[in-house]
Amino acid sequence: MLGLSFPPSQLGVLACFGLVPLLVVLADLQTLGSALRYSYIAVFVFHVITLNWTGGYAHGKDIYMMFAGAVTMIVHPVFYFIPISAYVFTRRCLGPGAALIALPFFWVGYEYSHSLTEWSFPWLTIGNSQSYDIARMQFISTTGVYGLSLWVLLINVLAFVLYSRLAHKRWTALSSKSISFVILLVVCYFAPSIHGAFVLSQNARVELEGGRSPKTIRVGMMQSNIDPWEKWKLSGPAAIQLYLDLTRSLVAREKREGHKPDLVLWPETAIPYYILQISNHELLAYIRERLDSIGVAVLTGLPHMVMYADSERAPKSARQLLKSGERYDTFNAAALIQPGVQDIPWYGKMKMVPIAERVPYAEAFHFLDLLQWNVGIGGWQIGPDSTIFVEAKTETRFSTMICYESTYPDFVASFVRKGAEFIAIITIDSWWDKMSGAYQHAQFAIFRAVENRRWIARCAVGGISCFIDPYGRVYDATDLFTQATLVKTIGRSTELSFYTDHGDWLAVATLFLSGMFLAAGVGERFRNKQRQSLWTSSTS
Repeated sequence: MLGLSFPPSQLGVLACFGLVPLLVVLADLQTLGSALRYSYIAVFVFHVITLNWTGGYAHGKDIYMMFAGAVTMIVHPVFYFIPISAYVFTRRCLGPGAALIALPFFWVGYEYSHSLTEWSFPWLTIGNSQSYDIARMQFISTTGVYGLSLWVLLINVLAFVLYSRLAHKRWTALSSKSISFVILLVVCYFAPSIHGAFVLSQNARVELEGGRSPKTIRVGMMQSNIDPWEKWKLSGPAAIQLYLDLTRSLVAREKREGHKPDLVLWPETAIPYYILQISNHELLAYIRERLDSIGVAVLTGLPHMVMYADSERAPKSARQLLKSGERYDTFNAAALIQPGVQDIPWYGKMKMVPIAERVPYAEAFHFLDLLQWNVGIGGWQIGPDSTIFVEAKTETRFSTMICYESTYPDFVASFVRKGAEFIAIITIDSWWDKMSGAYQHAQFAIFRAVENRRWIARCAVGGISCFIDPYGRVYDATDLFTQATLVKTIGRSTELSFYTDHGDWLAVATLFLSGMFLAAGVGERFRNKQRQSLWTSSTS
């Protein structure tokens, strides 16, 4: 049920009851070992359904990817031992009722903590299951997506309590307690949707009445459908030429219709060369000349290299040139190239896919550098700082998330706090054929739009490209593995939502409450031991 609640399935309702069978099983188990075994089976099935795309088994082109995908599905369920162990411990020490109250805090606290390290993997945040119900998610502009996770866990707990009371005949189906509890469950289930419907209707009314006149920027996007497996080896120059030709064609079409894009997005690593290096100055000059003639600013994904003047001060994970011994790092980056502007600001990706893009904590484990996905995207260094780009003509400030980064709620919000008026996402979702990964990644972007009340322009090499408004409505979504160009006038905003301003306050609160429950459990266990010791002493 949990697996089928995630995209591309639109059965998000299943997540609200998906943990009930596991809770039923756990209620009859006495040992932590047995609880963890059953939990592993449940979460493993959840992973197989949700993450089967990670191995690229549909095409089988890369052994490393297939192995890494299998390891992810087999090993990652172990992380869920954290909330399950906390739940079992609390049930033993404080009783079933306290454990059920604590479970939502344990689960959400775990999800949040699992997003903080270089081993982080926020893809399976349970709130992500609700991406197709934009009315239900409107309150996350206050709480973030972890508020949805907390709501999903609450519904699961209430459903389990109702089931267990009826199954053990503590309540009858038509008793006042049963009816009252059903009403409570129904109210909790529909309350977010009622609130969201009101928010959406108010937004539609304000726009209809012309009461909101935001600044705008016209953004174009290039979906080239270039094979990501080939561009690093065979078709780099052809790829660049294709993006230039698509951009020229889009601008020409716009001019015929009386418009012109202010900014055009090219996707992640659209340019597969280190064009900001002096050794590639001729290629950069050619690209700039073409873009100057077209007359449009372009944000493009590209690799970037930084050489360290003092090799002894370079990070331990830095690479080394064989001939000169110089140390350097490479970044999965984005750069803004603008007509008439000499400076080219760049941003280096800061959130990496563990192992595939970077060995976690590579400074300490640099000897594991051989663990790299050998298709041009392995061994990246973490970007030095967040960057806010400025489109010169409209003076629009915006940020760009590179692929996996868009799954981190507060990380995205941090760019908005720094002044981003809209959010660009550039990505490659073409590695996994038409499996569920690309659909999941596209849907997760909706949460970032609603959390921050910002427009999102999402540009993917082979799809899904689209625009998303600040309330989660998706426009002009492309099909996978098609070539397309998109353009749309989108709003710019400087207002901060409560979530953007305060970050993951709710998730932090769940960690604090989790600690309180665990501390109470430890205290109760200590008191029980003290009582047992006193009783033994008195009887002897």
